[in-house]
Amino acid sequence: MTRRKSLIKTPYRRRRAFRDERESFIIICEGENTEPIYFRSFRLSSASIKTISYTNKGNALNFVRAAVGFKESCLESYDNYWVVFDKDNTTENDFNQAISLAIRNGYKVAYSIQAFEFWFILHYSYHEGPMPRDSYKERLGRYLGYEYDKSKATCHKLYDSLKPLQETAIRNAVAVLRAIGDHSNIGSEESSTTVHCLVKELNKYI
Repeated sequence: MTRRKSLIKTPYRRRRAFRDERESFIIICEGENTEPIYFRSFRLSSASIKTISYTNKGNALNFVRAAVGFKESCLESYDNYWVVFDKDNTTENDFNQAISLAIRNGYKVAYSIQAFEFWFILHYSYHEGPMPRDSYKERLGRYLGYEYDKSKATCHKLYDSLKPLQETAIRNAVAVLRAIGDHSNIGSEESSTTVHCLVKELNKYI
């Protein structure tokens, strides 16, 4: 009698779905080169960063509206949503509305008054009160030891140039905000920035 082979089959195993478990950041920037390149320079080991530039939106409120539209229509989801923008010539009321609109729609805000370069300056010196924007370039060139501009070549050098002084910048940014007061009218708080809040978040994943 012919011996029959066992008909017992190996149990079927479903292929494991591999998912990127790293924390994810989407950072929408008003600037074209400076901000996106700076944040992409963070060497994160357990998180990913995607940056998008929305330039020429006219003012901070229009920029945030565009960012909200992106979030509503985006097919991907992220763990952390951030907007990075400056006050520039935006009115105080529009600037305050921009911050409120961003927060209501799930964004965290890294703003600068007047401009992102104030965050860079805080790496080298503490400053309270208005600072002429046309002085930023000269100040940063003196601090950095090379001409500051918004070219890609310069922007790619900034993170490494500034990294040794980053903790100083964080302390200075916090101290400036503390000195300002109750933040009842953020649009009037020149000079100030919350870029350090995003920097501290990213540093958790280095």
